[in-house]
Amino acid sequence: MKFVDREEELKALEEGYASKKASFIIIYGRRRLGKTELIKQFLKGRNGVYFLATDEDITKQLKSLSSLIGIRLGIEDLARFGTVDWESLFMRIANIELKERLVIAIDEFPHLVRADKAIPSIFQKGWELYLKDRNVMLILSGSSIGMMQKEVLNQASPLYQRNTAIIKLKPLRVDYAIRMASSSKFIDALKTYFIFGGVPAYYVYTEECKNFDEVLETIFKQTSIFEDEISIILSEEAKNTGVYLDIIDFIANGVNRPSEIASKLAMPASEVIRYLNTLLRIGIVEKSLPVTKKVERKSKGGVYEIKDNYALFWSRYIKRNVEKLSLEGSKSLASAVQREFDSFASIMFERFAKDFLAFMSITRKLGFTFTKIGRWWGVDPSKKSSGNQEEIDVVALNEDTKDILFGECKWSKSKIGKEVYYELKKKASFVQWHNNERHEHFAIFAKSGFTEEMKEIAKREGVMLFDLEAIEKALSA
Repeated sequence: MKFVDREEELKALEEGYASKKASFIIIYGRRRLGKTELIKQFLKGRNGVYFLATDEDITKQLKSLSSLIGIRLGIEDLARFGTVDWESLFMRIANIELKERLVIAIDEFPHLVRADKAIPSIFQKGWELYLKDRNVMLILSGSSIGMMQKEVLNQASPLYQRNTAIIKLKPLRVDYAIRMASSSKFIDALKTYFIFGGVPAYYVYTEECKNFDEVLETIFKQTSIFEDEISIILSEEAKNTGVYLDIIDFIANGVNRPSEIASKLAMPASEVIRYLNTLLRIGIVEKSLPVTKKVERKSKGGVYEIKDNYALFWSRYIKRNVEKLSLEGSKSLASAVQREFDSFASIMFERFAKDFLAFMSITRKLGFTFTKIGRWWGVDPSKKSSGNQEEIDVVALNEDTKDILFGECKWSKSKIGKEVYYELKKKASFVQWHNNERHEHFAIFAKSGFTEEMKEIAKREGVMLFDLEAIEKALSA
């Protein structure tokens, strides 16, 4: 499977390499997003050394790294014996006349820190005394967001502000992710995206699958990466993963306020917030407010939702079926999930619509752009207080131009008619946001398309209609 996306990240690395000064670049982001592949892609054809840190004895790791550098630079004794300490290694590099820039990439740097707490200070000294004035490019990468922030990016870290660039790797953009799906049928690729989101490693792992059924079977295989994936991600950040897994499960099932979660766990809400902040930091959950509400640093209200596609799928289908895996087998479980997948897909279709609109905004395909995309919920003032809550699936807006788009998503077997559109317009009238000066737009996303009557209304009133064919065309154009 070919390397996709990451143009901006590669550009940042290229600029660092082309600089006349030494470069020190930090790359971080949760596991499976492609940090290693990005580094290896950049190193192709260059005078570089790639080293994957582990939790083994620090002396062994120093010897391995120094030997690799010795081999790359043609220094026989360094290649054979390594060095006795880190300062000796940095000194050897500094004393060599490097006609071609040397790139040293250390992947999973937090493992080095776990093996020796003095590593940040050692690298600070190495950089300041030996490397920063040499023809060198140093890359430190890590999957533990907490560790990278604490040991490299935090103001208290010895390495703070020594770097010349920071790359925080995020999930793939939706068009690239869909392109990575193995099935040639767009609906299968879309369903796969509902589960994997923009995490490239998941697509690579299922690249031999010919259709969505095989993707599901692969996920449920006991030998696959998927059963313990969420636990492993959490283990990079914390020791007590059990509490985190419970919180994810609660949020996935609608228990989404700190006080409610605290009651379920029988712990103080303040402690629950500490767990939630970790989940926020690594991108598994997000705190949601109505998109039109101004977000303050300590905004009250709002709800916590699962942000990571796979975490939601895991909570719904894998966590509950771990024991069945050994009894029923992957094919049986995959068939069971396939039969009820539409209920999950209806939730994820709304999330996909937000990602799709973000793509349309970035690529300037709508004629206007957005500064915020999310959901809206509020009240219908004409109804009694007991039943006046309303919600709009997706709302995208631009605070500068006052453009606002209201969207409805329908993952159903029936074609969508005018009733959905008129109901959407009614709910839009409840949204209090620049009421007298906003430019309103409407969009409907529908798995099975639209009635002829709705198509006529759309032409007349400028409503954007996105069935699967239109979505596929927009993503591939």
